[in-house]
Amino acid sequence: MPGAEAEIAELAAELQRLLLVSSRILRSHTASHAVSASQFSVLAHLDRAEESTPGTLADFEHVSPPVMTRVLGRLEEAGLVRRSAHPEDGRQVRVTLTDRGRELVRAGRAERDAWLRSRLDGISAAERESLREATALLRRTLVPPRD
Repeated sequence: MPGAEAEIAELAAELQRLLLVSSRILRSHTASHAVSASQFSVLAHLDRAEESTPGTLADFEHVSPPVMTRVLGRLEEAGLVRRSAHPEDGRQVRVTLTDRGRELVRAGRAERDAWLRSRLDGISAAERESLREATALLRRTLVPPRD
């Protein structure tokens, strides 16, 4: 059994390195001169959620509320997000994308997708099938099922 444990530890370390590097590469293809990768992540979350609160965004990004307040201030100054009072709770702030913010997210996603497609275009059909199978395995192994 010690051999299996060592193999699992080695595989886990390699998988962690690969996921970290690939995540950084993909993030670099969505960031632009206008926003950082972490700012893009906030914008992309807002594009999916349509609106959020600074607290929810801070939790999502794993940062403190003061850090998120600074991030949102920069995004608002750039005209990418809008903050407004919550209609039911005046103590809460709602954050939404502006049209310019939505365009930036869509352009970033298109750039990332084009880069990834170009990488997949450079491999054989058999390798693409192997990646398809590996993707399914990774999803089953790493992504918890949604209730």
